[in-house]
Amino acid sequence: MDDKLSLPFLAGLQRTGIVPGLQRIKPLLERLGNPHHAYPSVLVGGTNGKGSTCAFIESILRQSGYRTGLFTSPHLVDVRERVRISGKPLEVSKLEEYGEEVRRKIVDSCVPTYFEALTAVGFLAFQREEVDIAVVEVGMGGRFDSTNCLEPVVSVLTNVSLDHQKFLGDTIEKIALEKVGIAREGRKFITAVEDSLFRKVVEPACMDIGAQVLKLDRDFFASRSGERLSVRINGQEISGVLGLRGTFQTENAGLAVACCEVLETLGFKIGKENIVEGLAKARWHGRFQVLKESPTLIVDGCHNEGAARRLKETIRQELDGRPIVLVHSSKPEKDYKAVLSEIAPLCKQVIETTCDGLMDPFELAKTAMTVADCDILCIPRLRDALDFATEEATRLGGCVLVTGSLYLVGAVFKEMGVKVCDEC
Repeated sequence: MDDKLSLPFLAGLQRTGIVPGLQRIKPLLERLGNPHHAYPSVLVGGTNGKGSTCAFIESILRQSGYRTGLFTSPHLVDVRERVRISGKPLEVSKLEEYGEEVRRKIVDSCVPTYFEALTAVGFLAFQREEVDIAVVEVGMGGRFDSTNCLEPVVSVLTNVSLDHQKFLGDTIEKIALEKVGIAREGRKFITAVEDSLFRKVVEPACMDIGAQVLKLDRDFFASRSGERLSVRINGQEISGVLGLRGTFQTENAGLAVACCEVLETLGFKIGKENIVEGLAKARWHGRFQVLKESPTLIVDGCHNEGAARRLKETIRQELDGRPIVLVHSSKPEKDYKAVLSEIAPLCKQVIETTCDGLMDPFELAKTAMTVADCDILCIPRLRDALDFATEEATRLGGCVLVTGSLYLVGAVFKEMGVKVCDEC
């Protein structure tokens, strides 16, 4: 479902682009009656892994019997992916109803951005649908993101790497400070940021705020042996299989378990069996997801250096040295050279392609040639690129990997007829 068809007023808002700040969303939510005050929430930020972490937390809560709200971004195919009630995308009629209510509250002197309007729709939907708890993914940064209007009972920061430098700062330290802005005085703040950044930036910032920090590999531990995850926290061990593939999901699942342990201390009834079942049943599209076999076609929304490093680890562990045909594209503002530097050397062929909003593949190919010692081709039309990659992967006895942008993953879903909302 096209968001511009279901919520026409969003089309004009897309032209505003990214404009950080809470000065538009706060008055809009006030005019709506502050719906986000009607339920407890968990707010999850970070450069990578925040969507998967949200998926794990929401799944555990749902398996515990709670009516959940889940707000994430961006969507891959259908705008309803962003707002889910108990795991199901919001019904079209309700999206239109709540969207129209938000539209009527917009004033000419304070027009929200596209993301801010959808945030308001999501928060209003959670109130009207009477959720027990909302799990909310930060859009970008933290301090000035529209989701930070919430007063979360728990905040989670997955990790920090370079991305969105134009808005968040040109160093890891500056970006981390922005992201710590989702912490709250007197409440738990759970994180997996690397040790030196934690000591230098995150821990002092949390002390200034008055947040109570739980850190992975200090206060709780997550490890993986084959398909099984083990999390040690509060003197107990929780183990089970994960519903999401990728070595990087170990950390995300560990954060989710720690979050749910904190929620239990706040009165939520979450049993060990609910955690195990929730981890196993979690689903999240576009992250090391196998779309088909013979040959295997994998899509991953990796679009920055940190995500590329984690994807490289997963490739080495899970693909057993099989030849890889890479189908790649990127948004122009992303560090595509860093992504290609990590992934392209693992591949037998690199195919640069494009779709709406992504780069000229010939420009990308110039960069790929500087970091990869393999055949590099330009096939601008995505359908043709996928067909050629499939043929080559079959010939080589290997697999196809599509990565570089979540927008590319969404375009692949559309090409292959994957209806994300129908599969939730």
